[in-house]
Amino acid sequence: MTPPLKKIEAILPHARLELVFSALRDMGLGGLTYYESKGRGQNPRPILHSGRGTSTYTPEFNLNATLVVVARDSAIDSIINTILENSSTGLKGEGKIFVYDLDDAVDIGSKSRGEAAI
Repeated sequence: MTPPLKKIEAILPHARLELVFSALRDMGLGGLTYYESKGRGQNPRPILHSGRGTSTYTPEFNLNATLVVVARDSAIDSIINTILENSSTGLKGEGKIFVYDLDDAVDIGSKSRGEAAI
């Protein structure tokens, strides 16, 4: 039986993305996916200037990044700690990390399944 797989979905401030990327690469994590996302939580939204700087507005949503990682169950705590150490400043509203059980993974090119696919 193959070890259980988990999926981590971390929503974090876009400004912290490069720090997290570097730390995950340094720990030997092979692959990940990220996409830009927008959301609204407890983090205050910045006041922006529009046009020629004569007016201001507060955007409805903050710019975030959503990071997706699939890994063996045994690596999850280490990955979560790395994300926390490199994205958290201790302030409220900096994001969330969600962890899901993953039934299977399939590599489209090699047709490998399970842990071999990640």
